[in-house]
This record gives sequence, C-alpha cells and structure tokens, in this order.
Amino acid sequence: MEISFAFFADAATVPNDGKVYVLGGGFSALALAQLPGMASFAVVAGFRFNAADAGKVHIIELRFVDNLGKLVLPPTTMRFESAGPPPPGAGEVSVSTVTVLQPALGEPGEYAVEFWRETTLLSTVRLHVLEQQQPLSAPGSPPPA
Repeated sequence: MEISFAFFADAATVPNDGKVYVLGGGFSALALAQLPGMASFAVVAGFRFNAADAGKVHIIELRFVDNLGKLVLPPTTMRFESAGPPPPGAGEVSVSTVTVLQPALGEPGEYAVEFWRETTLLSTVRLHVLEQQQPLSAPGSPPPA
C-alpha cells in the first residue's frame, strides 16, 4: 500500500465511479480574514494497493497538526480492506479519499496534514495559514468596513 497523491482543495467528492471531482484544488496557503478563525477545506488523497495487500486490513490515520506537531483536531481513521487481489491485468487498485476538515486556527504559521500507518509517517502535506491584510485606504476616504 502506498499514497500516490495528497493535496488540499476547497471541496471534493468521490462518487461511485471512483474518480475524484475537485473544486479549487492544489493550494498550499490559506488566508483568513482574521485569526483566530474557522476554516473549512478538503484533504484529497489517493492510495494504491497491489496483490500483496489483498486480504489485509490497512488502517491509516490522518492528523492535522500545528508547527509544533500538536493535534489541532482529533485524528481521522481510514480503514481499507481488500477481499481479493486486483483484477487480472490491472496490477493494482487505486482508492481516492476526501476528508473534510473544519479547524479553529489560532495563529498564522505552518500547519500540516500527516498520514500515519501505525508508527510510520507515510506522507505530509503542508498548509501555510495567513491573516489577510486589510487594504490601506486612500487619504480622505472612510476606513474599510
């Protein structure tokens, strides 16, 4: 089992056809109007399973952490189980996932989503959180609302 991709998106879904449909995907920075503040985004990830993974249960834990490695949200657990090997000629099976996160972010800085398999870190996707700067007003104009 391996992770083939992982990224942030505004929204995403994986319907029955198994394809990933993404809106606003691939960003690495998030600007909030003010901090502390609430955010909402999707974490899109793809996992590949080969014949050696058949008949095994794979537990992956998604952790959203701050720059000190402290959990911002409780971990999300993903469970994968294959009843049999990939179809003949396919060699592998790909499974895409979407996890929606809605964290309260206290300060600007670097955050990350980490994918763990037991005690092994499989992949990390970093997110830079910024506080959106208010535009400067021209002399004589009212301050921004």
